[in-house]
Amino acid sequence: MRGHFSRYRWAMAAITWLMMFSLGVSWFCFAPLELTLMDELSMDFGQVGLIISLVPLSLVLLCIPGGLLADRFGVRRTVFLGGVFLGLFGLLRGFAIDFTTLALTTFLCGVGYSIAYPNLPKITGVWFPPSEYAIASGAIFTGMEVGMALPFIIIPSVLLPWTGSWRSVFIFIGLLSLILNFIWIFLAREKPKEVVKNLESAPFKESLFIVLKNRQMWILMLTTFFLLAPQVGLLGFLQSMLTLKGLEPTTAGIITSLISWFMIPGSFIIPIISDKIGLKKPFIWALSLMAGLTLYIVGTTTDIALWASVIVYGFLIGGMAPIVLAMPVEIVGPRYSATAGGFMLTGGYLGAMVAPWLAGHLKAVTNSFYPALILCVALTEVDVILGIMLKETTTKTSNLKEG
Repeated sequence: MRGHFSRYRWAMAAITWLMMFSLGVSWFCFAPLELTLMDELSMDFGQVGLIISLVPLSLVLLCIPGGLLADRFGVRRTVFLGGVFLGLFGLLRGFAIDFTTLALTTFLCGVGYSIAYPNLPKITGVWFPPSEYAIASGAIFTGMEVGMALPFIIIPSVLLPWTGSWRSVFIFIGLLSLILNFIWIFLAREKPKEVVKNLESAPFKESLFIVLKNRQMWILMLTTFFLLAPQVGLLGFLQSMLTLKGLEPTTAGIITSLISWFMIPGSFIIPIISDKIGLKKPFIWALSLMAGLTLYIVGTTTDIALWASVIVYGFLIGGMAPIVLAMPVEIVGPRYSATAGGFMLTGGYLGAMVAPWLAGHLKAVTNSFYPALILCVALTEVDVILGIMLKETTTKTSNLKEG
């Protein structure tokens, strides 16, 4: 039996990749349709920002319950349940008649996202040996990044011309999500029993107490907040901003997608360099400093500097995320790492929820994207300060557990 599961681990990685892709497409298919939806449903940028914030809001509310569901019913069935919500309500966005119905269906689509997403990374821990964690996690998460990038290219250049309306685009993507979800339920396997016996985790209350009293975990949670906030705030509006500046929607979509495309090599190359040097802290504050400066160039240029800056920005934030995500286990140890990771990501989801709403509101009030750009740059640079405040975890993890 052990050999069977060992041979099947890469099949599980491939199936998980498809689900991560489905999540990314379902969330970010909204952004390329913003201007069309604003015109047809009489919305402003403040309302658009609120809709972008609804998926992170559902993650804040349901991330922990989604994990508890998996503990009770298993990852396979829980992810399938989330996928049903994701596909069904993602499809129903195509029948929205106003801001309220679009917001409601988007939130319920986010409920599915929130049930499925927290459980998919668990596949790495139960199907792969520790020596393959990094490559398996990196490969699986490229599914999300590809899913985030493709809508910016495919929707304006292929799906909208082919289907003829934004309604049909939502319906098509909803159906695609449901198909991928059924592939998951037919091919996915529950975690190997012999692996389950060897997994040791602390009770939730004990883990939460250890995490909450640790000062470094609070700093890391805030670091994640200020990492995801400007990223989602930028991706949510960049294509619309570039289109309003005069670029063709297809060109604006390609430029926006480059951020996600170049997150992929960044997520592999920069952590490798960090591991070889044996340091994490300098990468956090240095990458944040460079990312903020690059982000300003993204928002203020339309020539070759724009193309170069989106590539550099994507590479930088793509490299920072895995470094930050690897730190909870080094701060509190593997016994409490699941709760620590959830605590840290909750901060990130809060940032991803707040930033798009604030950016959209600023655009609606000032009729300019410049204040929203300054907001995102400022949020990015906060991580320079937090990165300096963090203690190095790579070489002296034992001293951090004191908090």
